[in-house]
Amino acid sequence: MNTIQHALEINNGKAVLLSIKKEWLDKIMAGNKVMEVRKTMPWEISHPFVVFCYETRANGGAGRITAAFICNDIEKLDCLREFPDCIASAKLPAMTAQFVEKSCLTFAQLLDYGNNVGTLYGWKVAEPQVVNMQLSDFSVKRAPQSWQYVTVNTWPLK
Repeated sequence: MNTIQHALEINNGKAVLLSIKKEWLDKIMAGNKVMEVRKTMPWEISHPFVVFCYETRANGGAGRITAAFICNDIEKLDCLREFPDCIASAKLPAMTAQFVEKSCLTFAQLLDYGNNVGTLYGWKVAEPQVVNMQLSDFSVKRAPQSWQYVTVNTWPLK
């Protein structure tokens, strides 16, 4: 049984559909980006779960679902505790350094993204693979702003 099928079975067909820019998805597919940073995380799903990646049209993106990966865990970064230390000392605490390294973000990008939130979530990326799907395969009319739950009744889709 493949890992996507296994993760779908664990979650009764529930998965996540994530919008992502081409530049970041390319880094995931190349194996360089092993953490996707978001301001929220799924609560209604168990690890491991499947993340389908909708590649946005920005910067030459495909405007369809071009990849999927397994999320085995989610790390939490306490921005309110860690960011002031980073700014004051110019030295990154261990968790912040891990987020920077694994997400391919600079500290400045991480700070800009998470400066007004209490927590950032680092979705751990495993086993990325190419898929070729449309939003309509999930009965979704438009791409999510960040992510949303979807249901997959059979895998692979026919």
